[in-house]
Amino acid sequence: IAEVNLKIACSAELNRARILKMRKTNELVESLLNAAKIKMAEQLAEDQDSYQTLLKNLLVQGLIKLIEPKVILKVRESDMELVQGIIEDAVAEYKSLMLDQVKALAGKDDIPCEVFVDENNFLPEWNPEDISNSCLGGFVIYCKKNRIVCSQTLDDRMALVYGQGIPAIRAVLFPSLVKPPKVNRLDPEAVAAAEAAKAM
Repeated sequence: IAEVNLKIACSAELNRARILKMRKTNELVESLLNAAKIKMAEQLAEDQDSYQTLLKNLLVQGLIKLIEPKVILKVRESDMELVQGIIEDAVAEYKSLMLDQVKALAGKDDIPCEVFVDENNFLPEWNPEDISNSCLGGFVIYCKKNRIVCSQTLDDRMALVYGQGIPAIRAVLFPSLVKPPKVNRLDPEAVAAAEAAKAM
């Protein structure tokens, strides 16, 4: 009985250590995302022209996603002027792309598209002290009486890239955690390559 209890205790301790290791790994990877956000905020603040171009591209992309005649943008209050400055060009580019590339619109010379900015409700401003409750930039697009929502915020974009990159990030930071690929034992070349990799 003592031996069984010892094995149970050892197993529980191993599980605790594994969970702690996973938690610490996730904390480190999360800290990289926060560091990337802080760096991006600094770069955007230094280069407003690039940020304005990025806003225009995000708006064109959002309009193409929605294909709606009227949309409303929710922005940060500090971005109001920048966003209002790109609407006309973004709408013109959207219309040009749609008329040029959508077969159903062949023969038409214009499509309806109005973009308004909500001047009463705003996204939170960037705050490096409270990253999870602040916004790096971009906007949220609403249409159909706010029933359809398309987020084009930089935070959501970074979260998407981050989510896709987590396996690669973990592999770089913690190479010991990467499991080697399964080797087809019936393939002599694959077996030889695996053995060579082990020997290195």
